[in-house]
Amino acid sequence: MEFTLTSGQIIGFCSLIAALWGIWKIIKELKKPNDDLKKMVTDHEKLLSADDARLEEIEKSNKMILQSLLVIINHNITGNGVEKMKEARSDLEEYLINK
Repeated sequence: MEFTLTSGQIIGFCSLIAALWGIWKIIKELKKPNDDLKKMVTDHEKLLSADDARLEEIEKSNKMILQSLLVIINHNITGNGVEKMKEARSDLEEYLINK
């Protein structure tokens, strides 16, 4: 039993490989925008979560500053409120220590 290859069979085999490679490249190119979009969304989620944490910290700082200012204003107006000032100082110290 002899096994012979003709030039038509060799060309057909090479054509099959080329066609499969071409299909693979086309599928890869079709999936590329979807993959890029997924990567961009995950990158944006990371950035947004970092920004969210930073904004929450800024809001806490602003709240503490405004509370301290309110106590100082009340003390200047009434001349009283020393206990509130001591309490605000303690809160501010606690905030700065835990920050």
